[in-house]
Parts: sequence; structure tokens; C-alpha cells
Amino acid sequence: MTELASAVPAYVLLAALAVIVVLLTVVAIVARAVVAKARPEDLQHILPGLGQVLASLALFLPWGRGTRGTTAAPPVPVRSERRGGRRRG
Repeated sequence: MTELASAVPAYVLLAALAVIVVLLTVVAIVARAVVAKARPEDLQHILPGLGQVLASLALFLPWGRGTRGTTAAPPVPVRSERRGGRRRG
């Protein structure tokens, strides 16, 4: 690993670091804006999707090339019987 770092010019490493920092900053700004504008009852649906976006962006990082795990399905809304749901049976 040290052989690779010594073979790459310093400006290339600094440019790569700058790109990673900019990418992380943009992701943090967008995630904060999405969470701030979401209604509290919608967060249970928004956060899994935001997690999938962050996981896909992590694949751009050199150490993010591992296998992706399974994603959790969003929760199914439960319909109240008082709000128009009909009993079956």
C-alpha cells in the first residue's frame, strides 16, 4: 500500500481527498434538507430510502466496493377500523 501512495503524485491524492470531502458535504446538506422538510409521520418512509441513496453513494469511495446487504422494506401502513376500514370475516 505504501508503494502505491509513493507512486501517486501528491496533487492527485489531494484532488481525490477534495472530491470525497465535497461529495460528503453535498450528501450531508441534501440529507439535512430532506429530513428538515419531511413531516414527522413520513420519516419512517423517507429514512430507508435515504439510507439506500447513501449506500449507493458510498460505492464511489475506494473502500466502498464490498457486497451490498439486503434493504429493509418500508413499513406497511395500518388502516384504522374507525377511519373507514371494514371488518372481514
